[in-house]
Amino acid sequence: MHHLRPLLACALLCVTGLVLLSQVFPFSSAAMSIHTTTLADVQLSPPASGIVLDSRLPVQTVSSQSNFSNVNAKFGSRFDFTISPSDASAHSGTEGVFHDNKASYMVGVIPADQQRAFVFHMGKLSGSDAYVQNEQWIQGMDTTRWLGDTGDGEGLHLAVDFIDTFAGEPGCIAIRDCTDAVKDDTVPVLIVGVSLQNKSMQPLKGTFIFGSNRGYSADNGCLQHITQGGTPVRVFSYDPASDVSGGTLFLAGDQAHWYCNTSARDRAGLAWSYQIAANSTSTAYLLLGGWNPSQHLFVNRTLSPASCQSEGLYAAQEWSSQDEVVDFAIDNLFTHDSLLARAQQMENYLINNTILTPQQRWVIGNTLRSYKASSWLLSRQACAGGGYDATVYEGSYAFLTTVDVMHEYGYFEITRIPWFFKAALSTVFKNATSNEFGLYFQHDQGGDVDGTGNCTDPGKGIPTFRSACYAPPRISIGVPMPTEENDDLALLMAYYEHISGDIPFLQQHLTQIEAAMQHNLRVGDPNTGIAYNAQDTTTTFDAASDCLHNEGVGAGNLYYQGLKEATGYRATAYLDNLAHSTTNSNLWLSAATKIENVMVREYNTHSFIPIASSTAFNNCNGRSITLGEGLFYLHLIGQDGTMNQQLLYDLAQQYPADLNASTLSSPAMIVLTSSAATGPQCSTNHCHRYTWFSKTMLSGIVADLVYTKYGCSSCRRLDLVQSAYDYNVDLSDNFGDGFHDDSSDWSGHIYPRGIISWALLDPRY
Repeated sequence: MHHLRPLLACALLCVTGLVLLSQVFPFSSAAMSIHTTTLADVQLSPPASGIVLDSRLPVQTVSSQSNFSNVNAKFGSRFDFTISPSDASAHSGTEGVFHDNKASYMVGVIPADQQRAFVFHMGKLSGSDAYVQNEQWIQGMDTTRWLGDTGDGEGLHLAVDFIDTFAGEPGCIAIRDCTDAVKDDTVPVLIVGVSLQNKSMQPLKGTFIFGSNRGYSADNGCLQHITQGGTPVRVFSYDPASDVSGGTLFLAGDQAHWYCNTSARDRAGLAWSYQIAANSTSTAYLLLGGWNPSQHLFVNRTLSPASCQSEGLYAAQEWSSQDEVVDFAIDNLFTHDSLLARAQQMENYLINNTILTPQQRWVIGNTLRSYKASSWLLSRQACAGGGYDATVYEGSYAFLTTVDVMHEYGYFEITRIPWFFKAALSTVFKNATSNEFGLYFQHDQGGDVDGTGNCTDPGKGIPTFRSACYAPPRISIGVPMPTEENDDLALLMAYYEHISGDIPFLQQHLTQIEAAMQHNLRVGDPNTGIAYNAQDTTTTFDAASDCLHNEGVGAGNLYYQGLKEATGYRATAYLDNLAHSTTNSNLWLSAATKIENVMVREYNTHSFIPIASSTAFNNCNGRSITLGEGLFYLHLIGQDGTMNQQLLYDLAQQYPADLNASTLSSPAMIVLTSSAATGPQCSTNHCHRYTWFSKTMLSGIVADLVYTKYGCSSCRRLDLVQSAYDYNVDLSDNFGDGFHDDSSDWSGHIYPRGIISWALLDPRY
């Protein structure tokens, strides 16, 4: 066994003590269809990395959730390591989950008295190898813990942690103000903590292996050097051909523990010769990472000159080489930047919360992974003026920074990484366009394009700004949704300003926001003020032909959109006041009041506000839980008190009935419209009722934050997460945002909008 210097061993690499277990937060749900085992129900070894996970997190097993894919993704830097137990493999790459490839990773032990390896379901078995017994994993915020036993009677328990270093920079509106913290977030490595617990009465020894069947160069696959902090390390690099984008995937570890292992081609990588005393635990760390300095991973058509439009990952600006990345991560593991402490900070958000259910905790972590897997942080070339760009995939659709999706994930960005939100929003302002009604903010800011510039599927092309892909031929019936996107932008900007106080940014873009509101005024029904008669009435609910989508002859007076318009007007008046530019404030407030009064009259007529008074679809007289969505940000900035209070009271009174009418038992889901659309528009079988989990969760948050103040006693802390958990806990595409009432899948996967679940951690919830 290799030995560390005593102080280094004590300070850095020895972890003892048991995971603190606590009682499971009591929870019951009639809709629960999957039994949940939590970490507190399972006797675990000491944490592999020193990181303590929330004891109420559900525990997943190969036997019951083998189809699940565990995404471990780096925010902004695009490195990912996605474990797929179903085919015993891992996808990894330097350009994200849609641009990576599959390989076999052998992670486990070879006991000294045996020739066979006991490994996790991350790689293919060969010879007499066997998978570990009792294989489980617990997925937290930044950390996934994999657990198993050798099953050879020796009593060796394995715990392997895959740890991200993301914590965010609340309050920081520009990278220059939080450069060091951004480096901590975006360093393109996962820290792997390996803990081997000897539960027997005899000492045990053998070899822990972490390797892959990926190709490597015999000449320079394994290199040694000393970090700037003085730690001798070994770095094992795989061939660039192993990465779709030509980057380098690598492993690194201190020489006191790790040596390069090339004895078998299917598990080339690093190995640790362990010796563990009886009833003892030994722990070591390695780095799993990717490095890609290419300046041709992304194209930003808004830059000039044209020769400078190619962009690379921002990480390549923060570090100049793979060795620098390794040095930074090793030297800052426990000291200086304390990368592991940052990861623990994220886990503590769940540990310190006493309200949420196990399923809610799991969904928060799972949706955070989808968000990080969809994030891009890019560095402009010096010839284009330098700086950085930020964008987020709309999951498997590959649209970049989609405004209506941003409505949900923007809450997380504004509260955790406002500098990233500001950069992405700057692109939205830059890409504003117009039609006969005036300025509007386009649906998406770009997407993956092929060699001829046509929009294509994620991973099939190169991501590009300034190529609106929500249009034919990429989407056969894609149409803009200007009115709602304008409202979303105003609401997001209002909340960003409320949190950041970034008045110069507001003054720079207020004219555009007001022009967008003028657009909305022009498309309004003279009688109600709500967009109507197919004048930019289409909304974000584009997964089906129904009244909530509001596309078709006779479209108009959709009350979901009407309320969003009213809140958009009020958000703009709020922004005017912040910027001391109140010339148009009364115009916006008058427009909002007109819509609100109409909605109150509608309630008085029907005893509830239906989806719409439109004649475009037959289900317009149904109910929807989404009506109050626009209230979310307006409430957070304290402006819902300026609205027609009777309207808020009416919405609060009807929400329980809306929820009840929309709740199905088979399949167990909460649909977005209580009644299904039928008619000529349904001839293409595009009229299923459906759920988007993000919208369902948001409706429950609005109910808790707003409706409880207006007499809805049953609206407090509604748990609308269960169907999202049931659907996603064994889904191969990490977080899928919804499905249809015939149980068919909605194809939005690795979907960032689900991170609205982060609002469940808001202290006001």
